[in-house]
Amino acid sequence: MATNPIERAFELRKTLVQDGKVLVADFSDTLQGKDTSRVIDLMPIKGTDKYPFRAKVNVKYIDPFAAKEYGAAFFDVRKNDEAAIEKTIRESEFDFPLWFKHNEGFKMKNVLEYNAPFILQVAGCNFHDGTSSGGCWYCFVDDESNDGRLSSKKVYLGIEETLDSMQEAREKIKSRYAEIGFDNDMKVLRTSGGEPTLALDWILNLWREVGKRGLDIVGQLDSNLSTASVVDNFEKEGVYEKDILRKLAEYPIKVLTALKGVDEPNLQSNVQSLTTLSEQEHSLRKFVEAGFDIYPQMYNPNHLTLDNYLNRMDNMIENFSLRIHIGPLKLYSPNSLRLNLEARRKGINPDAFIQLKREEWASNYERGCEVLDSYLRIRHGVGYREITRSDVKLKLKN
Repeated sequence: MATNPIERAFELRKTLVQDGKVLVADFSDTLQGKDTSRVIDLMPIKGTDKYPFRAKVNVKYIDPFAAKEYGAAFFDVRKNDEAAIEKTIRESEFDFPLWFKHNEGFKMKNVLEYNAPFILQVAGCNFHDGTSSGGCWYCFVDDESNDGRLSSKKVYLGIEETLDSMQEAREKIKSRYAEIGFDNDMKVLRTSGGEPTLALDWILNLWREVGKRGLDIVGQLDSNLSTASVVDNFEKEGVYEKDILRKLAEYPIKVLTALKGVDEPNLQSNVQSLTTLSEQEHSLRKFVEAGFDIYPQMYNPNHLTLDNYLNRMDNMIENFSLRIHIGPLKLYSPNSLRLNLEARRKGINPDAFIQLKREEWASNYERGCEVLDSYLRIRHGVGYREITRSDVKLKLKN
């Protein structure tokens, strides 16, 4: 059932933030938790048996433990020059560590510190209708972690315990890597989801506490680009402070802006929601106007309309297309289960349905990359992934 993302956001807010705490996924007994803890174990709230923190190694082959676990050829940053390190990461599936290239204190030789963020996930997505197959078809998050309901697989998380837990985890991870001769003082605190913009007040206060403590960390915030109108409403009604995004942008936070479609049918089909390109663009504008450094990640684009989309966006935000990466979609335990359940509801063979989706995603990824590369060469004179995204400056044009 297609959701109304604005109405769903208002409904989710009722449970997501309570008494100064935010409802987050507890990964202890989730499919996602099992999928994502192969290199770094799930991490608890300090002194408890709740595990709402995970780490994701973005570039596997520059991490000694991840390279071994995933059977990748290890690229030792200690033995390569800065240009080679940058090129290797820029051309990888997830270039996220390079987002912080121009931040104070960043060193290419210490890039491991930015490669595996400390992640918490707000436990509600406004694309998700609360059923066992809601939200984005390809989402790697368990449905129960995205439905916004109180359950044993979620926990309310406070600000101080978040930072205390991160500091504890940093020490353990630093020690583990030091044992084999590597420096890795985890520096990225990532707020994912679900949809984190439904809890911006909590996130702003979290970063105010980071500032009070003088912690040497940076941030990543994720958004599905469907909540600009919600943020406007929350500011008007006093749920959020005025100019909350501008205030949050004063901190060293990069924003992953998820482009879930490049035309209305493509967008709504991908996310099973009645969201619009207009709302997507409104959300992008708000982030850029607030002063955020944004990184658009595109998923399952319609290659037939992609060129027109890129042209329109470049006419709205200068150099926007140069900041886009297209994410390959993979089958994980949560989305495999989601597709299996949907196939059974439709009365069709689950294996055949899953294979059909796999082929569709792979084709759209491959063709999308081809269209993007061609567009960039014609408009900007460079190919896809030939320049580092953080070197590209964005500017609103109209």
